[in-house]
Amino acid sequence: MPGGHPKANDGAYDSFVMTPRLNDSAEERLHPSRYLGYDRDRIGLHLLSKEIYDVAESQFRRAVYLNPYESAFSQHLAWALHKLSRFHEAWRWIETSLSQKPDDPDSQYIARRIREALPGGTDRDQT
Repeated sequence: MPGGHPKANDGAYDSFVMTPRLNDSAEERLHPSRYLGYDRDRIGLHLLSKEIYDVAESQFRRAVYLNPYESAFSQHLAWALHKLSRFHEAWRWIETSLSQKPDDPDSQYIARRIREALPGGTDRDQT
């Protein structure tokens, strides 16, 4: 087929091949970094929208591992854990997110939802 690979005209193929990606070993050498984790977070958000919570959780954990500075990653992990009914663990992650960005309305909303789901609430003041 002229033009190289048979899928060369496929936009998805082109974006995959032409987009530089880090492999896991390169990520390991570079973490923690304020520049890493956004691709994992984006995948996790897509999986959340498809209600594939356990796989979304793994993507958010990787994002937090690579970039512990981004409060949104902890927030998204907390929400995935909430959706998996793992409320105590979700509470720990939303507290991490709130410690980084206390006035974030999305984190405050998630904290309220987790608090409502926890038996007996939490020790944290009402957010």
